[in-house]
Amino acid sequence: MENQSVSEQKPQRTAGRTIARNTLFGIGAQAALRLLGLLFSILVVRRLGDAEFGHYSVVLAWAGLFSVIGDMGITQYMTREIAREPEKTKELFWNTAVLRFILAIIAMVVTVLSAIAKPYETDIVIAITLYTAGYFLQALLAPLQGIIAGNQRLDYLSVFSVIGQIIFMVAGGLFLFAGLNFIWLVVASLLNMPVLIALSLWVVWRHHMQPPRFHIEPRMWRALLLAGLPFAIIQLALTFNFQIDTLILETFQSASMVGWYNAAYNLTRAFLVLTSALTVAMPVTLAHEHALNPVSVSPWYYRTTKFMVFLGLPLAIGGTLLADKIIPLLYGVEYTPAAIAFAILIWDTPLLMYTALCGNLTTVIKKERRAMSTYLSLAFLNITLNLLFIPTYGLIAASVITVASELTGAILFYVFFRREFGPGLGLRGILRLGVAAVLMGVVVFLLHDTNLFINVSVSGAFYLVVVWLIGALSVEERAMLTGVVKRKLGGVLR
Repeated sequence: MENQSVSEQKPQRTAGRTIARNTLFGIGAQAALRLLGLLFSILVVRRLGDAEFGHYSVVLAWAGLFSVIGDMGITQYMTREIAREPEKTKELFWNTAVLRFILAIIAMVVTVLSAIAKPYETDIVIAITLYTAGYFLQALLAPLQGIIAGNQRLDYLSVFSVIGQIIFMVAGGLFLFAGLNFIWLVVASLLNMPVLIALSLWVVWRHHMQPPRFHIEPRMWRALLLAGLPFAIIQLALTFNFQIDTLILETFQSASMVGWYNAAYNLTRAFLVLTSALTVAMPVTLAHEHALNPVSVSPWYYRTTKFMVFLGLPLAIGGTLLADKIIPLLYGVEYTPAAIAFAILIWDTPLLMYTALCGNLTTVIKKERRAMSTYLSLAFLNITLNLLFIPTYGLIAASVITVASELTGAILFYVFFRREFGPGLGLRGILRLGVAAVLMGVVVFLLHDTNLFINVSVSGAFYLVVVWLIGALSVEERAMLTGVVKRKLGGVLR
């Protein structure tokens, strides 16, 4: 019995170390990306102006709407299968790459012709055409990075994402300062792909993850497409959830309003850096652990969910109360109407933290069809409500519907995982976190007219003290938190 206990704990410790390594690299990379991305987005918003930025947002939304055709979920399926059984690389890599190249042709034709039929202005059609050209480079890049992810080396991918973002921002910044329009931002987004392909090839060869010699089996493509279909539907539903509001706004409202909404929307997404590295790092490692010991997954779900509540609630409350100061500070008075959108949309951030975690965990436990049905329901709800209310209420309707849809998804996922894993979230502790966040909100409100950075610092410190004093964290969670602080503080002092 004792030997069995040790053997059960060893995968947990191994999984913990792997997730920690990938998460730490991911947090560092994501923090750098989000900070650089935030600074660059401020530059883009200010240089383009609200109307031009609205056109750029439409390009990204329209191309994103059809991007699922270029992948059909097969890369995510390949990554999951390699994580579970690395030897499947030989069977899947080249078939995935060649099939993606064929799908890229179809995706480009459909996306561009539909944009012409819409009809969009010539500049927007040109930008969409350039954007879809990147699908051909992605046909090789995505499977290569799928091998790296499947071998649980997300630390490399985190670094590569920073490199790619820097290339994009340097090129895009030069184009903007040269007075060029939004089309050149799309051009800048293509320049990093050859570099990332070369870096990915280097890692694959360096760590002996080599794909086999070129060999394809067209007979297996149908099975590959069927296996990827649930992932494709999830991706399509998520795309509708994230992009359809922009396209409906563009149809019924001004380009300036599209720019205001997307400025607020993108800023709320920047805060996902707090958990996105963890939600990306967990699935590839836990997929392997689940194959060995299925019960090892549920503790990660419980602890990660509570961690997201710990971060997400004060973020949402503070963001709502300070929206009128944050938006003008970052984007200028031209974007003041975006403050009301940000005050609402910031509540979508903690909800999205949770639904992203749940969506990835369904892949881990091979229940991706559950995520597919959930996301399809949300897409239908999102489209219906946006069509009903955006023509009349514009930006406010889009913001409220986004939050309402994500809340619905969070409820559906909570019910599913409670049935799948059983109770264990510790609702008493979560309730105490809510009390601490509300008390912090009072401090934010009282300090509203002080300097923004002083307000955030004082309120954040107050929140941590209250969380500690009222016992919102368990003894084990406190030990983990103090351990992290000691390690970080020791590193700084050294």
